[in-house]
Amino acid sequence: MRGLLFVFLLFLLNACGNRLGQSDYMPRELKFSNHQWWIKSSPEIQGPGNNIYHHRNVWVDWLGHLHLKVNEQDGKWSCAEIYSKEKLGYGRYKIVVDSQLGDLDPNLVFGFFTWNPEDFKSLANSEIDIEFSRWGYPLAPRVLHYSVHPVSLQKLFLERFQSSNSNPKNWNGLSSHIIEWRDTSISFYSYRGDEEELLEEFHFSNVNPPRVKGKQGEFSDPVTIPQPGDHTQARLNFWIFGDNESPLYGADGEVIIRSFSYEAY
Repeated sequence: MRGLLFVFLLFLLNACGNRLGQSDYMPRELKFSNHQWWIKSSPEIQGPGNNIYHHRNVWVDWLGHLHLKVNEQDGKWSCAEIYSKEKLGYGRYKIVVDSQLGDLDPNLVFGFFTWNPEDFKSLANSEIDIEFSRWGYPLAPRVLHYSVHPVSLQKLFLERFQSSNSNPKNWNGLSSHIIEWRDTSISFYSYRGDEEELLEEFHFSNVNPPRVKGKQGEFSDPVTIPQPGDHTQARLNFWIFGDNESPLYGADGEVIIRSFSYEAY
């Protein structure tokens, strides 16, 4: 009788464990800076990079600051991404970051960008990026990059991106980063502190030529200024670049974002 009871209890434990494992990747959301966000979480490898994204790497602390981590658990590395539930468009997007962005592990990327998962063909995903990374090169002198997609198709479209010459140490501590998105132009600004000292800017306008984006053998319509679509989101992510399986130096990474704001134009 005791043997049957033990088998029954073991069955219940296994069943509960299976359910917990499945629910571990159920959709989750959080509130940050008075906006609601979805947390990207999946056991399957996803882009950007070849990464697993997990909700445990995302949280808001008691001060209201957002934490994004690249983390190792049980020998597996996972990354972090959130995206706005609200559909956004032309406007002023701003984040205030309190982290060592100038000293990120060379294999890690912190991104602040717009994205539309459903408009590749017509609007080339409405993608505008501010990214911090050394793209896998430990001695790379530039860590801050602005881009207006499409950025490349067999060759780089040099007019559509800019990498900052500013000392990477400028981005350690408090910094703020802004995208101003209009139908005729896109402007980027990066400041030391909360808009205290302007250190970098980049301006892109509709006088530039239209470009085409390629993806898995398909091609978008030509795009000059990306337009927002019906499903355009703001996104924040922290991830491992390329085919790398871990940070170069093998340590967890963390980025803390104090605030996000959006003002529609």
